Amino acid sequence: MSQPATAVLLNRLLAIESRSFAQYLQYSKPYVTPGRENLVEAIHSVVTDQNGLSDRISQMLIDSHWPLRTGEFPMEYTDLHDLEIGFLVNSAIGYLRQDIEEIGNLVEQLQMAPAAKSLAEEALGMAKGHLDTLKELVAEEAKA
Repeated sequence: MSQPATAVLLNRLLAIESRSFAQYLQYSKPYVTPGRENLVEAIHSVVTDQNGLSDRISQMLIDSHWPLRTGEFPMEYTDLHDLEIGFLVNSAIGYLRQDIEEIGNLVEQLQMAPAAKSLAEEALGMAKGHLDTLKELVAEEAKA
């Protein structure tokens, strides 16, 4: 794979991790009813994991002398910033599903760049884990 193509794909992965819906929520003020702080903590955990991976992706780009391009948050997020945390976690689940599909495509495209592919595979596994965690929280709340 050519180096410019790898840089483009890594920058797309960086954008997914650093401009996710969970990342956006850290700058918003969702309405949190008492007893639902666990949902905020779960989103914070997603953000923390994504920040760590974003740092590693950024470092790979910097070490290769490639530019960093994270882009902006999608405009559609702005309609959701002040809603109730339960609704927002369900939205995060939907966005995570989209991210998983896109990261899976990046893994396939990075076959000829083993180090970059490894980061994409890690991102994919992490996103799947976050999806499972958020779905479990929503299911637990539905039972209560």
